[in-house]
Amino acid sequence: MKNKYGIQSLKKQFPNEETCVEFIFDTLHSRDCSCGGKYSLIKGRRQLQCSKCRFQIAPTASTIFHKSPTPINLWFYAILMFSNAKSGVSAKELSRQLEVTYKCAWRMLNLIKQALRQDTMKKLRGDVEIDVGFMGGKGYGGKNNEKLGEAMARKSIIAVAVERGGRMVAEIIPSTGSQAMQEFVERNIETKATTLYTDNADSYKRLDKTYDRASVTHKRREWVRGDVHVNSVETFFAHLKRSVRGTFKSISKQHLQTYLDAFVWHYNNRHSDKARFEALLGALLQPVK
Repeated sequence: MKNKYGIQSLKKQFPNEETCVEFIFDTLHSRDCSCGGKYSLIKGRRQLQCSKCRFQIAPTASTIFHKSPTPINLWFYAILMFSNAKSGVSAKELSRQLEVTYKCAWRMLNLIKQALRQDTMKKLRGDVEIDVGFMGGKGYGGKNNEKLGEAMARKSIIAVAVERGGRMVAEIIPSTGSQAMQEFVERNIETKATTLYTDNADSYKRLDKTYDRASVTHKRREWVRGDVHVNSVETFFAHLKRSVRGTFKSISKQHLQTYLDAFVWHYNNRHSDKARFEALLGALLQPVK
């Protein structure tokens, strides 16, 4: 149970707004003032004041909680819901749970997701699976697929790379061509000590010049050959599409990358509920850009 973290643990650690404000202050500042005094919470306010020089600090300034009329402990509950909802949580559901307006719930979720942009500095390495999927768009391909090209053009193309036993990256790319795929791979995956696992699409063949690569041929109904497969990526796509269909119903192209960032963040922090909640709080306490 040490990795579990739910509503009981949250209420025990953060029983009221004062506890939340003090936690934010202790995370970002020191209780010791340079004048020799000590900071303590001002009753009824989101500020702490030095006992000696009377200087005041608002710990929520520059964070997503700044000037929010929503109680901070309610924010923490929303963060917990988001952290534990690996299939996503909708603004409507959050609105019902917190008893706030839909506009308030949507803003809270949007600010949380904006803090979860993927880390592009640390590249994947080792055994890395890559695949491409299509999402969204409206249109019927026709009885004999005569309009299939038009229907597919309305969809977003998503490239996903998964480090076996490790991290994941997922991005919207402009096309399934060799150039777009090469740019995605070079941006996110190390060339040394790395083996790529893909299907047999022609867009991956240019990568053979700089990467070790093994592939399976789906057209021949070959899904696994020893250690060669892309099942980790296929599992992610299955989870993503079912979550969107069941939780969000539909997602616009404008916001799709933000939702991808959230799903990738959940995958990369999948091992412990407590560590995931703490990591999310840490990300949200960074200054808002």
